[in-house]
Amino acid sequence: MRTKTETRRDAILSQALQVFREVGFDAASMSQIAGRVGGSKATLYNYFSSKEELLLDAMLHSADQHAQNVMELLEGTEGLPSQLHGFVQSLLTLINSPETTEVLRVAISVGGTTDVGRKFYELGTHDVWSHIAQVLRAEIERGTLRKADPDLMAMHLRCLCEADLIRNLLGAGVPADEAETRHKAQCIVDIFMKTYGAEP
Repeated sequence: MRTKTETRRDAILSQALQVFREVGFDAASMSQIAGRVGGSKATLYNYFSSKEELLLDAMLHSADQHAQNVMELLEGTEGLPSQLHGFVQSLLTLINSPETTEVLRVAISVGGTTDVGRKFYELGTHDVWSHIAQVLRAEIERGTLRKADPDLMAMHLRCLCEADLIRNLLGAGVPADEAETRHKAQCIVDIFMKTYGAEP
């Protein structure tokens, strides 16, 4: 059962991320965020020692929520290609959403002056891709995939999924509908399975 303090902290993180996305890190103030939550700056500082810490925790909180939803798609029993397709399609939808682009731009904007961007990269995505490597390792043992380094396999899958990130960050991304995302996900899975699938 969640405590009142945990619920309050989650509300702060959600509202803070919204403010950071809307106005950027420099323009966002603790007073502005406190106003959204319905409290004072002192309340925020009871939970977070600085605006940088609040930004990092807000991004990690959001990433963790999305990660749980995405990873659940690998828990099915319909076979690896089908499970991968569901995972990749959901991940592409998340990665290419305007909200993700906005959050990444904020992280990049503070990357040169703080370690927020580095920590978010290391902590915000580590669990997901470690889990993917574990899934791939199990499939290697089952004989579904050929013997290879599962961490390298996961990295290659990640690179395929994140191919549009730079284009999105530069404002050159083209919105994709569900059918296009599904087709792209299938292409990624096909490439991955042709590269790493076990010989019949």
